[in-house]
Amino acid sequence: MQLILMFPFCKIYLSRYRFQLVTFEMENFCELLKSHEETIVQRYIHKCAYFYGGSMIWIYLSAVFIMSGPLTLDQSFPTNAEYPFNVDYQPLKSIIFIQQTIACMQGAAQLCMNIFIALLLWFTSARFEILIEKFREITNIYELKIYIQEHQNLLKYTEEVIILARPFALSTIYFSTIALIIVGLILITDQPLSMKIQCIGIIFSGLSVVFMFTWPAEHLIHISNEIGQAVFDTQWYEQSIGLRKDLQIIMLRAQKPVIISVPCLMPALSLRYYASVRN
Repeated sequence: MQLILMFPFCKIYLSRYRFQLVTFEMENFCELLKSHEETIVQRYIHKCAYFYGGSMIWIYLSAVFIMSGPLTLDQSFPTNAEYPFNVDYQPLKSIIFIQQTIACMQGAAQLCMNIFIALLLWFTSARFEILIEKFREITNIYELKIYIQEHQNLLKYTEEVIILARPFALSTIYFSTIALIIVGLILITDQPLSMKIQCIGIIFSGLSVVFMFTWPAEHLIHISNEIGQAVFDTQWYEQSIGLRKDLQIIMLRAQKPVIISVPCLMPALSLRYYASVRN
């Protein structure tokens, strides 16, 4: 169901201006990084590489476990689907097997699309941290004015990323929660051990794709708040009244954290929310 839902969404958004805008801006920003800024970005890469790389491997391994169902279970196809016609003759049997195998791989690839959205969120956090370092190293009023404008541009970019992340996060969390409930019912019932092993793989996959969103979302909340403290640490009291008002606006804006949520459907993504899903 998630695959059916996300395919048209990706078809629409991947070809639209918004998705291209945030991707091209990320590429252009990385090409113009200075050495100390590149160090910050590299630190984020080291922090996230093992989890997201391992999650990608695990998702595909889970798909392989499902595709290996005919080897361990008393069934002819990877999934225990029922058809309203006879499927016990060739070449129809082979065609259905190939179709289900391709569907499993497509599902794994679609789940890995969440990694790209998480990449955008981590990149946004890295930009906030780079801007924080710039505010802390201000030496003149001209730099201060430039960084104020950079903050406004970063907030606009963050809003674009959040708009893209919302439908992915919403569908992933809802369908993962439903899958975890169904798998939990299978584990507490009298089912073959091989099926329960498959279900364990699905559990880890479901929890990992939810954590893919909640981890960067939690970090984005905290790092966006630190902008206000960085501005307060500047020598704002030596600036003009007009510039003080601009700095005050930044500090007031920083008190409103950058969150990913959908009104009435999904609360703010955070590690606390992840813990509630896990429980």
